[in-house]
Amino acid sequence: MDILSEIKEKREIQLEKEKKVYKRPSFKEALKQKGLKIIGEIKRASPSKGKIANDSFNLLNQAKYYVENGVAAFSILTEEEYFKGDNEFIKIVSENFPHIPILRKDFVYTPFQVAHAKFLGASAILLIVRMLNDEELHTLHRLAHELELDVLVEIHDKSELERALKIPDLQILGINNRNLNTFNTDIKITGELIKFIPEEILKNIVLVSESGFLSEDDLKYAENLNVDALLIGEALMKGLIF
Repeated sequence: MDILSEIKEKREIQLEKEKKVYKRPSFKEALKQKGLKIIGEIKRASPSKGKIANDSFNLLNQAKYYVENGVAAFSILTEEEYFKGDNEFIKIVSENFPHIPILRKDFVYTPFQVAHAKFLGASAILLIVRMLNDEELHTLHRLAHELELDVLVEIHDKSELERALKIPDLQILGINNRNLNTFNTDIKITGELIKFIPEEILKNIVLVSESGFLSEDDLKYAENLNVDALLIGEALMKGLIF
């Protein structure tokens, strides 16, 4: 064995130790558990609703409230201007609730943001099909998987769905019920788009319905949608559900 081979062999041991430092629970596996799972979103504001969190907002209290009510994962906004997010929110929540996976909810379009999510402590990132061309979408999706991050691929209409279904190794598909042009929301969008997902693909992916679930009646409706999880923000931030 030459010296470089010997160094590499020993370096592999160190590498495994280094990777463990950034090991986070699987977002995908958390959503695959039996029953309809809830992804609890932490966001202080949005372009459509303005201020959402009240003046007494406390990050850890909000996260603790979600955990006590059985959320499967967190979705944490890190965009500052419109959502009043903060990258530090991921670090703080991941350190205090290390067993709960975190989706970095942001507008990801560069490799740096993917790597940054990993080192902040996220388990998954969001890729919005509408804001990426196919090359960007496939490249960022592949990079995330190489960094052992799960990816929630978000679509809103049939054309975006068709593009998403062409992503190699697609594992988690999110259907956003909110039209990002008008901000109108209709939870029936999910039911309409599911019809266009081939059965063979549907049974092998995790399906998430996002936005518009504001009441217990909405949750009952969702149970019949044949989805694995719901991403809920406003209703949880305002205490309308749980």
